[in-house]
Amino acid sequence: MNKQQALNNFWSGFNCLAFEENTVPDDDAIQAMIKAGLATSKFPYITYQVMTDDISSSLMLTASIWDRSNSWERVDLLTNRIAQYIQNMNTIKLDEGRLFITKGTPFSNHMSEEGDSTIRRVVLNIGVQFLTAY
Repeated sequence: MNKQQALNNFWSGFNCLAFEENTVPDDDAIQAMIKAGLATSKFPYITYQVMTDDISSSLMLTASIWDRSNSWERVDLLTNRIAQYIQNMNTIKLDEGRLFITKGTPFSNHMSEEGDSTIRRVVLNIGVQFLTAY
């Protein structure tokens, strides 16, 4: 598994859709994923940054959890699951090395969306270190 695949697998592991932040499909494509059994619903979903480096650097990346609701409950539960997972996880095996993920500071931040008061967004900050020579 390469670095980009490892990041995708990490964010896709929380029982909701996850997309690189610049590749969120339109509603029709998401509905097709639901019909194909690849997802159970559009919301919540996660968008995440992809940046890579080698062993000499630690990167700070962000991800966002998006939900449509009148409550923060569902995104807060998912945020807490992700935090617990990061706290308890080991490194992730790559083709030629490992990936190490930590919680950033602050770890999470509630955000509002202009124009739609039902959109709930939590921005997550994580530290990423690629333990590879490339």
